[in-house]
Parts: sequence; C-alpha cells; structure tokens
Amino acid sequence: MRVVGVDAFKLTKFKAVLIVKFLSPQSLRDTTMQMYCTSLEPKRGLGQGADLSVLTAIKHTLPHVKSLHDIGVRQLSASGVMVTRTMIAHFNSLQAGLIFDVSHVTPGDNETSEQSPTTSNFNIRSAQDPIGYTKATPDPKHHGKAMHSSMRTEWIKGQNLEMQGLWSRCVFQKVLRTSLCPQDKVFSTLFHYKIKRKAGEFDECKVQLVVQGQHMKRKKADGVVDYDDAFSPVPAASGFRTILSLATQLDMFTDHVNISQAFVQGELLPGDGHNGNVYMSAPSGYEEDSLNVYRLLKPLHGMPSAARAWHTTISAFLQRKGCETVGFEKSIWKVTIDGHCILLRAHIDDFVLACTNQQVLDTFRKRLLDTFDGTYEGPLLHYFGCEIARDLVAGTTQLSQTHYAEEVLRTFGFWENLPRVTPMKPNTLLSKDDCDPSPNPIATNVIEVLSVASVILSP
Repeated sequence: MRVVGVDAFKLTKFKAVLIVKFLSPQSLRDTTMQMYCTSLEPKRGLGQGADLSVLTAIKHTLPHVKSLHDIGVRQLSASGVMVTRTMIAHFNSLQAGLIFDVSHVTPGDNETSEQSPTTSNFNIRSAQDPIGYTKATPDPKHHGKAMHSSMRTEWIKGQNLEMQGLWSRCVFQKVLRTSLCPQDKVFSTLFHYKIKRKAGEFDECKVQLVVQGQHMKRKKADGVVDYDDAFSPVPAASGFRTILSLATQLDMFTDHVNISQAFVQGELLPGDGHNGNVYMSAPSGYEEDSLNVYRLLKPLHGMPSAARAWHTTISAFLQRKGCETVGFEKSIWKVTIDGHCILLRAHIDDFVLACTNQQVLDTFRKRLLDTFDGTYEGPLLHYFGCEIARDLVAGTTQLSQTHYAEEVLRTFGFWENLPRVTPMKPNTLLSKDDCDPSPNPIATNVIEVLSVASVILSP
C-alpha cells in the first residue's frame, strides 16, 4: 500500500500524530488514518498484528534505519510542533518528491489511544481473510516456515485437505518397507505451499503433495528406468488470446473450469517405475510408521511424467466426445454439437471453454465435470494472473495484469518503493559489455517473472 501525509496534529508537548491518506490499494483510496512515530501493534480488531508506525514505513525504504536519529531527525526545540515539523521535513528529504504536506501543523485536542491506531472506517485486512494474512504475506518455502508462520492454522488445514483428497482418490496404498525388492526406490515427498489470490484478494491456502522427482532417471539403454517419457504439450499464450479474440468477434460465451488435483485423476504410464511400481515416503508434517512406505497408483505432482499422463487421459476423453485438436500444440480442441462450435483450451487443470450457445456449452461442461472432479468457476474472469473484462453489449474484451504486477512487487519487496519517472538517462544505449558479470539473484528472478507477464499480453 502507499500513503501520503496530509496533516499532523500535536497531541502532547512531545507527542504528535501524522495523518495519512491512502493512494493504493484502490479499495482504500482517499481513506485516511493516523500513524505514530513509533506505535504499538493493535491487540484486537481487524488491525490485529499490524505495525502502523511511520518508522516501520521508513524501514521499507532504508532497511538500516533503527531510529529516527539514524535519518538525521534532531530535536531543535522543546516545542512539540517544531519537533513534528522537523521530523516530517526529514521524511520529505528521503522521498522522490514532496510526499508529506507540512504546510501547516496545528495543535489539536483529538487525543487517541496508541493501542488502537486505526480509525473506525479503515480495515487493515478484509473480514473474510484468515487471521495473520496480509497482501504482503509470502508463501512458505518449506514445512518449517509454514508451521512458524502467522497462518499456521490455515496451512495445517490445507495439508489435511490435500491428504484427504489423495486418499479418497486412491492415489496410493500403504505397504511394508520390507516387502520391497532391492531394485525398488523410495522417493521422498514434501508439501508445497501457495497463497492463491483472485483479483488481488485472498482466495485459499493451497497445499500440494509433491514427489522429489528430480531424483528420478529417464529410461536408458540398460533398461534401468524411473520413467519413459516426460513430454507434454503446453498451450502458448497466443492460443489463449486467439480464443478470446474469436469469442469477442463471434459473441461467444466463455466459461472457466478448474479440475481438482488434476494429475492424480490421470493414469500411470506403462514406463513409470521399476516393474511398474513407484514408491514414496510420507512428507514432513504427515508422520507415519517408518516401517511403511506408499506405492503410487496414480501420477503425482513432481513426477516428470505426471503432466504427460494427465494429458494422455484428458485427450482420450475429449476424443471420445468427438473433439479434435486445433493447430500444432495438441492442447486446444474444437467440437461441433447441434451446429454450434465449442473451443476448448487446457493448461493442466485450468480449462477455458467458448461457445455461441450457452445451453450447448453448459451441457458439454457438465459432461466434463461428471467424468473428472472439478469446479465450475463461472464466466472467465481470471486466468493465469490475468484479469479478463468482457462487455458483451459493446463487443469488447480487455486484459489486465494489475494484480499480478502488484503480487510480484510485494514478493520482491518493491511495493512500498516510490516510482521513478526516469529510471535511467534518456537515450541510454546498453550493450553486452554493460552486463554485470555477477548479477544480483533477486534481479534475475524479477526479470524472469516479468518476462512471464509480458508473454501473456504480448501481441
């Protein structure tokens, strides 16, 4: 979030409060709240656990700052107003432009409690968000991080939900370790944690059980094999834009379907595992008797051949329904039912369906969900970090990645940074010689995720 200082009030002789107005997010724009130089965290209400102090905000710009003294704030007078004016003036000098308005600092009698620095009309988080969640909450990198995070309860629920789903789909069966052959391998597993958001708002805490597939070996001439083939077609972003373009031009309805735990609804391929058997151990956080291991009956995330197995399964289903592939990608299909053409794009568990007749589209979608467990997400509004806004009356479709960009900036700690009008000198030409021989890993990761963003909307 970004705020701009609009006023300051003297509360006591040596105590003042800064009044700020929100510039972002859009839902809080023009909302005002008060910030103290240093502040206690609220102990109750929607602001629970939030540090709303000015000093903390400054630390996002200057991480080395531990006190106002570190940024040059000095008490020039015993006057509380003068101290406040000096403090805000120093804040001005840290920013790229006039952010805090100190044209007037007036004493006031509105003394408020530091225990509850939020105003009644300001919510630090949505009432629907779980305890401990904010937009800046990172994804835990491993089980230990998840168990020590403020959202520990939600992650435990997610783990239990994932395992219940896998057991209900008969993904594996428990076997004694002593029953394995010497050639059999037991692969370790782990939980993968991801906070899923829609339109920038919290959606769910997603937990997936993942096999450590990087230790699996592809089939060689000696016959030793953990899997035979891993290739699976992946639809290009241009295919997604093409379907939306056709839907806009032909007034098609577009639906979004999500297949739950898609990989485990596929079938293991003939070349998977030694003698067709793949074994795994229990993940950290789901402890079992060390005498037992699990034999996989379905493909699981992390297996190199899992995507291929799922694609083989879904392709066989679509062919039985009369669908045929479009183009060379083998991941976009079309079928004509009662004179109406249905276009379908599949990217693992996310399906986009388009048709000019809503009834025909509904019937086909129900057949899909009768065969595979999944959910109907409604009309297509969000897809791979992209927001889709369609106006059927005007015949227009707009794509945006506003919330994806915000998530990237928050992930890498740049959300609170002020933008620069000119990040480099105009007409600057860069060459290979200007490259840093030891680039910052964070910068490399930023470029990688931004390149993904550019692919979705690039013409």
